[in-house]
Amino acid sequence: MKAGVSQGGVFGAQRPVDWLTARRLDAVPDTLYFHARDRLATGLGKGYFRLLGALAEHAAAAGWGIEIVEFSGRGQDLAVANPRHLHVFMDDRPVYAPNAVHSVPTYLHGYWYFDEIGSRNNSLQRLRRFDPRPMSGDWARAFHAQLVAKFVDANMTKFAQADRGAEPVEPGCLAFFAQDFNPPRYHRHHLTVVDMIEAAIAAKGRRPLYIKPHPNQTLDEMEVLSRYHAPKAGVHLTHASIHDVLAAADCVLTVTSAVGFEAFLHRKPVVLGGQTDFWQNAVTLTDGRQMAAAIEAATQRDWPHEKFLVWFLRQNCLEDSAASLPQVLERLARKGFFLSAPGFY
Repeated sequence: MKAGVSQGGVFGAQRPVDWLTARRLDAVPDTLYFHARDRLATGLGKGYFRLLGALAEHAAAAGWGIEIVEFSGRGQDLAVANPRHLHVFMDDRPVYAPNAVHSVPTYLHGYWYFDEIGSRNNSLQRLRRFDPRPMSGDWARAFHAQLVAKFVDANMTKFAQADRGAEPVEPGCLAFFAQDFNPPRYHRHHLTVVDMIEAAIAAKGRRPLYIKPHPNQTLDEMEVLSRYHAPKAGVHLTHASIHDVLAAADCVLTVTSAVGFEAFLHRKPVVLGGQTDFWQNAVTLTDGRQMAAAIEAATQRDWPHEKFLVWFLRQNCLEDSAASLPQVLERLARKGFFLSAPGFY
């Protein structure tokens, strides 16, 4: 077993990649496997993830074995070839199988995917149409206010941010949020980071453009981004808080970064340059020469941001809480897995 992953509750230590074999899958009793890389495996083993912890405890009470296995493509392929066990993949590599689900954190802390085909860009949300009309506007506004208090007012996002107000950002700007320059493995980018920046500069007119690097940007990527810093021309490289930049922006630009989703908390229009599962509430750009038209289309529309957040987080994803377990069990039952336990239902 792999060192460094604490045991807690029904979980043992994380198994290494080569532990999972076709022979073992054939031989062991019904087992619920969680496939995760080190960071998520550690959190799972320590009981940090309440939703998946509740699922594991429920399955164990029903007589299922519970294992955490280091994620690998080979292990995923082995897993889906044996239909008897149930596998939860905590990684973005998509696959469909009758015995597989995908569960990773969403763009906002406290909400998780629990999806049949993939996560994020490959989740079922990418294939669904969003219709805001049947939803209560009052309910959506109340939910939005809760999210604003939790994330915007607390200056909270996935990575540590500068204090609010630490660096000025001019209101009415365009804001571009950078990310990894490398082509994605499991989805499509229509434009590169550099393509988006240059298209934004060409389309910005008199508006200032703020370029916000990602906290994980490499030194080489930072050097490229720094070349565009030209305050006299209205182009600024900024390290201000994401929430300060979003609050000041007239329009938010990104390829597929999660900050495009966070922009909805600020009720800001978004232009994307790649495949996402939140495209329904944004404009997707496939040709950089059309950036000005895309910005115009995004800023002229009255977007139903509050209702979209409800639809995405509450109706498609799940809250990281043991209270979400009945929804998990219902989704598994639709796949043919009935994890019954005494006293439940």
